[in-house]
Amino acid sequence: MARLLIVDDSSFMRKHLVQSLTSAGHEVVGQGEDGMQGFELYRQLRPDFVIMDITMRGTDGITGAKMIREYDPSARLVFISMVSDPDIISEAKALGAMDFIGKDAHDRLLEVIKGGNGHDSA
Repeated sequence: MARLLIVDDSSFMRKHLVQSLTSAGHEVVGQGEDGMQGFELYRQLRPDFVIMDITMRGTDGITGAKMIREYDPSARLVFISMVSDPDIISEAKALGAMDFIGKDAHDRLLEVIKGGNGHDSA
């Protein structure tokens, strides 16, 4: 199963995602509260996927994803957000995100991770 990093400023959302993803057999290796923490944790942990919110206090998800992409162009990013602004969604997808999913679409998130996990990390 996949090793995941969750980046969201909502502790409730992080907890909910951890429960959902671990019950599906995935390992949550780290949690961050903003894009900068997400970047630092990515560098330390090298997860299979980064599940990133867009709008967060501190460094937003787009900025955090750009930093991760610059560090590792092959990073697998999935944005999970309630944002519906088409310009922001386009910017997220332009970063090479695997998908942009609403926070209530956990089944879709599990599908994306399953479909994009062509290997298990050691």
